[in-house]
Formats: sequence, C-alpha cells, structure tokens
Amino acid sequence: MKTSAALVVSGSLLAIALAAAPEEVLKVGSKAPALSLESFVQGEEVKEFEAGTPYVVEFWATWCPPCVTAVPHLNKLQTEHPEVVFIGVAGSQREKTPEAQVAAVKTFIDARKDQMTYRVALDADRSMSKAWMEPAKQRGIPCAFVVDAKGKISFIGHPSDKSFDQAVEKVAEKAKKSKAKAKPSDSDAGSAGSDNGGAK
Repeated sequence: MKTSAALVVSGSLLAIALAAAPEEVLKVGSKAPALSLESFVQGEEVKEFEAGTPYVVEFWATWCPPCVTAVPHLNKLQTEHPEVVFIGVAGSQREKTPEAQVAAVKTFIDARKDQMTYRVALDADRSMSKAWMEPAKQRGIPCAFVVDAKGKISFIGHPSDKSFDQAVEKVAEKAKKSKAKAKPSDSDAGSAGSDNGGAK
C-alpha cells in the first residue's frame, strides 16, 4: 500500500511539474526553426538555412492590406542587400486548396512584376506558422524574422519598423565583412600569380 501511495504522489508531482513547465518560446537570440515550405512560387528554392548567409523570413498574405503595403519596402531592402536572402512566406491564404493558393499568390506577384522580385513560398499546411509565429507569440501579419549568418534570430516584428531595417543592415554588413575576410586579397593573388609565372 505504501508503494502504491508513493507512486500516486510521484505521478501527481510529475503532472504538476509538467503543467508548470514553460512552453518553448521563440525570441531574439533563439535558434531559427527549420524551414518547412511546400513550394516556391517565385525564386530559387531554399530548403535549409546555410551557414554564413543571413535571411529574412516574412509572413504575409495576398488579402492583407498591411502586407501589400510592405512589399515595395521589402523589395527595396532585398535590392540594397543582395547578400541577405528574403523569403516571403504565404501562410495565411484563404483559398481552399494548395493549388488555388499558389494561383492566387502567383497572380499577385505577376501583377507587381519588378516591384516584388524576392523569393516567395507557400506554407499551405501552416507548419511554418506553427513553428515560428505561435512560439514567438505573433498573432498578426505581416511579421518578419531576421536570421543572422549563424542561424540565430536577431529581429521579430513588423517589417515597417525602423529596427527591422537596422537589423537587416546589421546582418548584411556582418555577412559582407565575413566574405571579405574569406576571400584572398588582390596582393596575395598577384603574388601567387607571379610565383607561378616565374616557376621553371
């Protein structure tokens, strides 16, 4: 009887501990969750984050006026910072089938031509929203996440926020400097060429 009572007490304590355990929260400094996108409507497909490359993951929808307003600004930033990979994630489309959602997003993009040139992907099953938006306590769109070259989130919020621009510029500059360090200097390349040319 004592053993049974002890098991009941232990089970109860475990249940209380699990209930009290904080749910996982996504915040600045957190490792970015994986990408789980059904298809890319525009641009080269990105299956996973590549070390050394910064990203912007922006959740939006064609029916959302603030999202539509944010498009030119996102496009401008992508043009100014080609070292950053921008991905517009259409995860809240209201069409009933993935095919209809793709068609709606494609029509939206085609109507804007060179005003929306960054990558756009579909999150038809909302797996991205569940992995990103919900843990980050974000309930509205547009919502942008800036992921640095190490795969850590450095910004969560509205893409019209000034601090979003600053976050993009910061990860872009770090990426530029990192790539510059990785490349051999012109003088090194010239020396190497002279040595090779003079070899007999």
